[in-house]
Amino acid sequence: MPARLVLLGSGVLALGLSAFNLFHEFHAGQVDGVYTIIAAVVGAIWLASLALAFVGARAGVFIAAAIAFIEFGVIAANHFVSGPAALGLFVEKEGLPLATVDMALIPACALVVMAAAVCWSNPRGRSYDWSTVSLLVVAIAGAVLVILQATDDFHRHDFGKANVEDGAFAAALLASLWLVGGLWVGRVRRTGALLIALATFGVAYSFLSLHLLAGTSVTEIQSTSGTGWAVVAAAAAVLATASFLTALGLLIVSLVHRRPAAVAATAQAARRGP
Repeated sequence: MPARLVLLGSGVLALGLSAFNLFHEFHAGQVDGVYTIIAAVVGAIWLASLALAFVGARAGVFIAAAIAFIEFGVIAANHFVSGPAALGLFVEKEGLPLATVDMALIPACALVVMAAAVCWSNPRGRSYDWSTVSLLVVAIAGAVLVILQATDDFHRHDFGKANVEDGAFAAALLASLWLVGGLWVGRVRRTGALLIALATFGVAYSFLSLHLLAGTSVTEIQSTSGTGWAVVAAAAAVLATASFLTALGLLIVSLVHRRPAAVAATAQAARRGP
């Protein structure tokens, strides 16, 4: 899909999640009225910049990416560290959906920045290689499942030795890498495959260490949280494992094809002589 469409979609999603988060920050007394008004004005500027970016204005692309980057930093610094605005305390006051929203904000902002980088030089460009569409679809589904699984883990404080803020942030970063890799693999095969491999290895390893070898088993998840949450955890692990093996295969194939090409180029240079 065109980069400007990805930028618009991820930007609107990030803006909506940010507005929801801001409302509850104000309700919880974490921000005052002046901050809320300023944040609302910035949100309006963000929406306008997304519209400008969609029609090809570079100023809009830059502003949209800059605000997304700042939002990423603000959310990470306020809610994913220990302190009065820590996500654990925030959720106690405002409810578990805030954990989902704040974790989802991380990949949404990351997608805005990535799409803006592509949109800066080629806003209408797209890849017509359909061979990697399945990886993108799985990446989107997998990222959603990772965020949902982390929400359930957050509810049970089930991140092993890590506190809930660190565990939630790690899950959000893995979801971000998986999504960015799924979008990037159609454009730059090796880079996208590497990002997918890193993200899905982290997801699969976390499931193995927290829910199979130790920690809370899938059966315990079913008994404490319900069958649906057990299915979410298992589905995230299955998709991550399948994507990891696929991405690893893509990396191996690309390296194998690259070696004969490099040998041929060296031989051709040798035939030309000094």
